[in-house]
Amino acid sequence: MSKDKDERKRSHLKLVVNNAEIRSARPAAAEQEFVPLEELIANRDQFRPAFYRGMGRLQTKGYQQLERFLANRGAPYGIDPVHGKVMVLPAGNVSPEALEYGSPQDELLLSISEDAGGSGLCFSLEMILPYFSEDDAVMEEALLFAPVLQYGALFLEENPHDGMLDLIYRLAVPLFPPVLTTRLAERMFSIFSFELKETFLALSDYPEG
Repeated sequence: MSKDKDERKRSHLKLVVNNAEIRSARPAAAEQEFVPLEELIANRDQFRPAFYRGMGRLQTKGYQQLERFLANRGAPYGIDPVHGKVMVLPAGNVSPEALEYGSPQDELLLSISEDAGGSGLCFSLEMILPYFSEDDAVMEEALLFAPVLQYGALFLEENPHDGMLDLIYRLAVPLFPPVLTTRLAERMFSIFSFELKETFLALSDYPEG
């Protein structure tokens, strides 16, 4: 990479802090009101009936097992019945580096959905990484600069709230037979934490603007 390109990305790529409503993967549509993570956590018992309403049997069983797993970990998770039916955790609860390089507002989204083939379920963990630039080319360079990961994937996606690109990490595995076990969930969280650490360390060459 040329010196000019290096200086350009260093001066433009910034850390995102304290703006969860703008950079979050929630809400999915402009007309949906943003619900802060603290409220999702505090009111999860109240949100639970709406979350599970209309959900298929296998998906329901998977989410119930996920809830038990999170409760046993003492994880401060929230339930969001509106924005894609996801469970939400503070990213720092799983990855210390998310707190070091990001902010307490960064979220980890957990979802159990039908897999692409429609023959089972897929368990995924996803986080918007706390980096952004108004220049799409800078974000594309950041993606190329980031490490190639063994299990998860990094990709760019346009944020519907401001039209800018988000750098996203996602780890997903099929559930076949369609059941979520404690061992699998623990392994997923461990991989997520390790690969996020590798990604943050690689992108630490991009200082705050």
